[in-house]
Parts: sequence; C-alpha cells; structure tokens
Amino acid sequence: MDNSCLVENQNLKEIIEVAKQISSGLEITYIIKNVNLVALSKFNAELSAFLLPKDIDDFSPNIHLYKGLKKEKFELNFSSLIPLIDFFDKQEFNQISFSQFLENFPDQEIIKCIKTVSPEFLIPLRSDKGIIGVYMQGKKGDSNPYSMDDIQFCTNIIAFASIAIENANLYRQATVDRMTKLYTHHQFQKRLEEEIKKSHRYSNKFALMMFDIDHFKKFNDNYGHLQGDIIIKEISKIFSDTIRDVDFPSRYGGEEFIAILPESNSEEASVAAERLRKIVETYNFPGEGGPFKVTISIGVIEFEKEFVHFNENIIEVVDKALYFSKQNGRNRVSVGNYKGEPRLFIN
Repeated sequence: MDNSCLVENQNLKEIIEVAKQISSGLEITYIIKNVNLVALSKFNAELSAFLLPKDIDDFSPNIHLYKGLKKEKFELNFSSLIPLIDFFDKQEFNQISFSQFLENFPDQEIIKCIKTVSPEFLIPLRSDKGIIGVYMQGKKGDSNPYSMDDIQFCTNIIAFASIAIENANLYRQATVDRMTKLYTHHQFQKRLEEEIKKSHRYSNKFALMMFDIDHFKKFNDNYGHLQGDIIIKEISKIFSDTIRDVDFPSRYGGEEFIAILPESNSEEASVAAERLRKIVETYNFPGEGGPFKVTISIGVIEFEKEFVHFNENIIEVVDKALYFSKQNGRNRVSVGNYKGEPRLFIN
C-alpha cells in the first residue's frame, strides 16, 4: 500500500472517530470544543472559530473563537450573518481560502472584521435547511501551508459538525422556553435528576442558584405585562451571559429562575450569584418610560448527601434561601442549609 493510501486510511479513521464524538452531544458548545480539539491536535492550528446565528430566529452574529484550549473574547462589528449566509448559499464550493474570500465577498464591514480573526480558510456549515454558519481555521503551527488532504479532512469534519449543530438546534427548540431562551422547567427537573445520580455515584459536587424578580407583580401593575415581558427577556439574557457554559440555566416559572452549577460548592455558587445580582442591580432596563431599575433576590444551595430521596428536598431548601433574601430586604444573596436556617452571603 503506497503512502497516499495510508494517509487516506488514517484520515478516514480519524474522521469516523471525530464524527462519533461530536454526534454524541446535543450542546453546541460541546460540538465546537471537540472540533477545536481536532484543529489543535492534528494541525496545531493557531485558532478555530465558528460564526453562528445567536438564535434560531435571530441572525445577529455570535462567534466562538478558540486559540489553543482557551476561548477568546472577540467583538464583532457587524450586525447580521445574512450577507455571509447569502454568499455561501449561492456558491457550490465546500471551502474557500481567505484570499479568495477577500476577492469575492462584497461586504467590506464583514471583511474588515474577519481580517482581524485572520483565518487561512473558511468552510460553510451546510444543513438540509441551508447555510447555518461558517467555520474558520487559522495557520498551522508548523507554518507549512495546508495540503489538499488537510483541507478535505477539515471539510469532512465540518460536514459532520454541521449535522450535529443542526440536531442541537432542533433539540434546543424542543427543550428551551421560547420567551427567555432558557431551559424549560421540565428539562431542569430531568437534568437535576441526572446530577443527583452522578453525585451519589461519583461524589460529584454541584450547587443550585434560584432567584426571582423583586416586586415584579407591582411592576406589571404599574407598567403593564408587555413591559414586564421585556424585563424577563433582558434578565434571562443577563443570566445566560453571566454564568458559565457548563451551567444549566432554566426558567422555573413566571419570574422565577434557577440554574444547576456543576462542580461548584456553596461559596463558589454564592460568588456567581453575587456577580449576577450586582449586574442586574446596575443595569438600565429598556422600555417605554424607561430606563427601569430592577433587582433580584437569590438563594443558593450546595447538594448534600442528605438530599437522598426527592428532588423536592433540595428545591425546598434553595427556595427557603431565596425567601430569606426577600425577608432581609430583597436584592440579597442567601445560602441555604439542609440542617439549619439560611444565612446572608457577605462578599
């Protein structure tokens, strides 16, 4: 067997393994991290990045950019992915070099932004519904150019990633509250059961953070339910943006929210809750007659072995901590205790 056949067989084996890995996840961040690991381990690529819509019905750009194992913050200075989607939708190629992209893409604002990323090539993410995003990869670590086999390998990986991301989008539609874009109450209960089982089996720690909006009924009475919905949407976005990717934020009901914080103790959860509380407290909420000021009261609890029989036990304790915050002046964080009374968190 000649060398080219050996390389082809090796690439095929790697593609199959990666396809198995990324297809096993229904979280977009999980899929992206695994593709980044491939770019890093196989090519030592300077960067890998996914440009995706922020939501199913929102084409504002959202970038997931990795340099090495670290996710980098990157400000996008254009407002919509639609020009990129339209461009790739009209083309038949499965990848394009950055130099070719510069020559052919008409939107200078987007070009200026992508120049800052400095990719070697771009690959459109194609699904049955059309283009769902764009993948970009940086230079190889050894400074050698990518071969045709390298490019084909990446194209095949992104083809599988596209399917996985589309499946993740469909899963998200079925499991996420439409107004808030947070997980539903039902999904929270399922995930909580899983975390409890893992904790008993492997002694994994985790915490819960529960909060609601202070004086929300009064706010609705004064300003109307439409303005109340705007507050809920804005707080939900702040909630999602403030916690970690591994956390599980949910709408528990009405103006009440909850998150599972894996591998966190009560102190770490309290620090995260206090950070969220401060951001909400200082935020100017938009709306007619606004800006408005809103606060939240938060309870946190670390899972303890005593919570052995029912999910309701731990919910009761974190709910008690939340109301302890309310009883002590609202706009507070309180830490629950299975055996005793909650206590206010003092930062």
